[in-house]
Amino acid sequence: MWKAVLLGLALAGGAHAQDVVVDSVTLNDTGGPQPAGFLPLKVGGKVRHDPQGYSYQWPGVYFETQVSGPGVTLIFNDTANNFNVLVDGRIVMILKKPGFGGTTVSLPQGGTHTVRVEKRSETQYATGQFLGFIAPLAQGTPPAPLSRQIEFIGDSLTVGYGNTSPYSDCTAEDIFETTDAQQGFGPIIAKQFKADYQVNAFSGLGMVRNYGGFEHPKYHMPMLYPRALFDEATPAPRDGWAPQVIVIGIGGNDFSTPVAAGEPWKDQAALQADYEKTYIQFVKDVRKANPKAFLILTSPEERGGYTEGTTAVYNALKAGGETKIARLTIPPTVSDGCNGHPNTRDDANIAKMFIAWFESHPEVWQGK
Repeated sequence: MWKAVLLGLALAGGAHAQDVVVDSVTLNDTGGPQPAGFLPLKVGGKVRHDPQGYSYQWPGVYFETQVSGPGVTLIFNDTANNFNVLVDGRIVMILKKPGFGGTTVSLPQGGTHTVRVEKRSETQYATGQFLGFIAPLAQGTPPAPLSRQIEFIGDSLTVGYGNTSPYSDCTAEDIFETTDAQQGFGPIIAKQFKADYQVNAFSGLGMVRNYGGFEHPKYHMPMLYPRALFDEATPAPRDGWAPQVIVIGIGGNDFSTPVAAGEPWKDQAALQADYEKTYIQFVKDVRKANPKAFLILTSPEERGGYTEGTTAVYNALKAGGETKIARLTIPPTVSDGCNGHPNTRDDANIAKMFIAWFESHPEVWQGK
């Protein structure tokens, strides 16, 4: 049976108790039919479409519906992730590891309301599933796809790794709890320009060499990028995804430590050459899949092989005839989030730089 149970939960984001009420819903897992009333929805980010719902691993995934009625229930099968829940653009709660079940949000009276679920956390070896929105006493419509689309490819800098932490010395649990991909620079930029977005990023990952030369030994970005789920080679469905802009920034982990004995590269110069060669081919593959997109290659300033390699890749692509491409350097960061990563102030400052650039180059949204 499906039953609703009062959760007694204080809401975040300044929600008023008379406006939004949150309950929990506990589901049976007997394999029986789901109840009627699932609403049409919009999906953002790379997911795998399942008969029961949507499976995900990449950060920054989101789900959205528009509903008129007394409330809506969010149904999950996920013991691994944290989520923002928003009503009409306002965060009403942070939902942590919802498990197999759901959460019911009672909506303000009158009108149609937009309900949005945003994945905050990064999970590299766990898969979650969103089954959908239920509103048996309401009618719903999916929000229309936005005319602008933007994609971000990167590592922990793009993930928003530990960006809400008040301190830098973090445990693994601290990192998980304080990571909010939605406060990363990518979603900030996308929301500023009313664009749908994908965050295709993985902490510790490099183009050819991962953090320290040993992290995630079976993964590299060129392998994972096309996939919906990391351990499944099936490409993610495009489903109308044709971004006008793709921002790529990856290489910090490739050059995180000197090359050590036993690694595939005999020295730093060999690593540099492999990084640049692989990066060039990766961009060409991204271009093949996105023939109309404007590409932006980024790096921090003065990061050795990462910075120099990104510039070399940009120059090689330009020399090879690529025209819809730019090379941008992100501004300096305080980096007092977890383990020396950017905090939310840094993310906002990086986003500010990009926003100013986009405002002075509006043609990139027009395929020019």
